[in-house]
Amino acid sequence: MPTQTSKPAMMKPLRALFFLAALVPFAGTPLIARADAPPPATYGTNLVVNGDAETDVGAPDNDHIVKPTGWATTGQFTAVQYGASGGFPDKSSAGPDNRGLNLFEGGNVPKSTAQQTIALGALSADIDAGTVSYNFSAWIGGWENQGDYAVVSVQFRNTSGATLATSTLGPVTPAQRPGTSLVQRSHSGAVPKGTRSAVVSIVITRLVGTYNDGSVDNIALVLNKKGT
Repeated sequence: MPTQTSKPAMMKPLRALFFLAALVPFAGTPLIARADAPPPATYGTNLVVNGDAETDVGAPDNDHIVKPTGWATTGQFTAVQYGASGGFPDKSSAGPDNRGLNLFEGGNVPKSTAQQTIALGALSADIDAGTVSYNFSAWIGGWENQGDYAVVSVQFRNTSGATLATSTLGPVTPAQRPGTSLVQRSHSGAVPKGTRSAVVSIVITRLVGTYNDGSVDNIALVLNKKGT
């Protein structure tokens, strides 16, 4: 009898542990989903997700492709480490002072693109009142004297997806940069009334050689409300 009564007592904590372990994946799923979802649009902060290419471990050379988190890409759009093997900007190259470990490049194809959509519905009342402005900026460059280039743009769209206004940065030509480097470009203006989303796009185009050497880093879209 002592043996029979002791077994149920031991099994209960074991069953509880198995039950809790089985719940862990389900309990964790909502947290992961919230972490991956873009936060609601707010004023005074960069609304571009992974605009600095830092979310992923960048490619170590020109043979590897790392599709960056937060972007819908075509071609071989990739995050690459500064100073990666194959001829890329490094920590000593002219460029952003606050650069991280990575930047964006175009891979081994003639054209690569990336795009993401930022929802602005949370700010619709202020936007429709004409009180919201934006600052759009990016660091753009290339390799040595080659003409490969990058263009970064933002389109402000209404509910039906029609474009109300576009701001375009770049290209930065070899004559406009000191060799292998990146140069900052920026533009400010008013967010058009009726805007409900902002679509940020990057297009990197190869003109010479095998690698698409247009470079981009530190893309930022910051909205501000007038009078605040």
